[in-house]
Amino acid sequence: MVLGTAYVKPEGIVVDTHVKRLAYRLGLTDQTDPVKIEKELMPIVPCKDWIFFGHALIWHGRRVCAAISPNCPGCFLNRICPQRGVAIPH
Repeated sequence: MVLGTAYVKPEGIVVDTHVKRLAYRLGLTDQTDPVKIEKELMPIVPCKDWIFFGHALIWHGRRVCAAISPNCPGCFLNRICPQRGVAIPH
């Protein structure tokens, strides 16, 4: 995170708890290990976007797609998101 944000050096994709959760929820990975998740995300996200991608998923995970109560109806990704791990009310 520091290399990307402070020095604009895209050395990889930051995988914190938000990125880990959202990468799974969005169907981008089945991995649970942050290093393996990063290795799966790097080929599908252009290198020039690695810094933004990490920040965007973290922001989205904090503001819209919370762990316990995601705001799926208010999410702009709702149409394409498989919502993996989200309890759907009956």
